[in-house]
Amino acid sequence: MITIDARGVSCPEPLIMLKKALKTESALVLLVDSKNANENCKSFATKQGFTVNSIIDGDTFTLQINKKV
Repeated sequence: MITIDARGVSCPEPLIMLKKALKTESALVLLVDSKNANENCKSFATKQGFTVNSIIDGDTFTLQINKKV
C-alpha cells in the first residue's frame, strides 16, 4: 500500500494525484489538508468503487482508500 502526501497542494492537484494512483493501486492512503480536497477525493474514490475511511487529525485529513471486494 502506498501513501500519497498531498498536504500543501492546491486543488485540483490532490484529485489528479489520486486518479493516477488508483489506476494501479487497490489500496492507498491519501493525506490532504483541505476540507475541499477531502470531500472531492472521497467522492471520486467512492464513485470509482472504492471504500473510503476519512480520519481528521488537526489540519490533516487521512483517507484510507480500498477497492471494494
